[in-house]
Amino acid sequence: MASSELVAQTLVNGLLLGGIYAVAALGLSLVFGIMDIVNLAHGHMLMVGGYVAIILFAATGITPLVGMLLAMVLLFVLGVVLQKVLLQHVVDEGLEQPIIVLFGLALVLQNVGRVLLGGDARSSDIGVPGSGLDLGMVYLSFPRTVTFVIAVLLIVGTWAYLQYTKTGQAIRATAQNRTAARYMGIDTERIYVITLGIGTALAGAAGSLLSMLYPIDPFVGWSYLLKAFAVVVLGGVGSILGTLVGGLVIGVSENLGALYLGGGYRNIVSFSIFLAVLLIKPEGLFGGSQ
Repeated sequence: MASSELVAQTLVNGLLLGGIYAVAALGLSLVFGIMDIVNLAHGHMLMVGGYVAIILFAATGITPLVGMLLAMVLLFVLGVVLQKVLLQHVVDEGLEQPIIVLFGLALVLQNVGRVLLGGDARSSDIGVPGSGLDLGMVYLSFPRTVTFVIAVLLIVGTWAYLQYTKTGQAIRATAQNRTAARYMGIDTERIYVITLGIGTALAGAAGSLLSMLYPIDPFVGWSYLLKAFAVVVLGGVGSILGTLVGGLVIGVSENLGALYLGGGYRNIVSFSIFLAVLLIKPEGLFGGSQ
């Protein structure tokens, strides 16, 4: 039987990890909610973001927190190019064609990473002085705490952008009714470009944050894609609050699963919750709310 201190520590670690899962899922949710595209390359874009931070840290010693900013810029550009070069030809053509294109992109990114960087897992060092803060029953690791705070700031920043900027309001209008948005003079093609750019930038940020806690390798994309799907389904497509709550739930359930069932079974509890919500409340806990 696990001690109360161990359970409390597991819960805290799960909450701190869940914030990063929420950032990863937010990008996936935005793209799906606005463009009706299931971005199967989303997890591999997260992998690219992780490698950007890792390589920059290894080459220059610059903290991955700075590397995260570069990763977000590079992934935003990748999203813009992807939309303008490939996806603009298949958007609004059903789910199948974009899925094929993005599945192919995921395989390309995975194999490019494997050829250029090898199959070894790598990680970075956040470079925060000190090791953590002892609060008695729980211990707050500085790396986990800092990455969680940054994750929440990214989520709040995305929410504020969507709520209070003209482009953000146009994105929300397109999500609600793209045909009506076109009639109101909104350039939905431009909105698609910006949306995919934001979605991929958030994936890059999540990858950079995860690289400070866990090793990244060219094959982690599929695993984190499934986690992001679980968060989106749990919280509800289009709900930023739901994405945050879903990320926290998945993070906690994973850690509890690892505690009680072993590390090899950490995903069982979270994906069981995912399947239960999909069957009982497929719109998610906060589906449709903004």
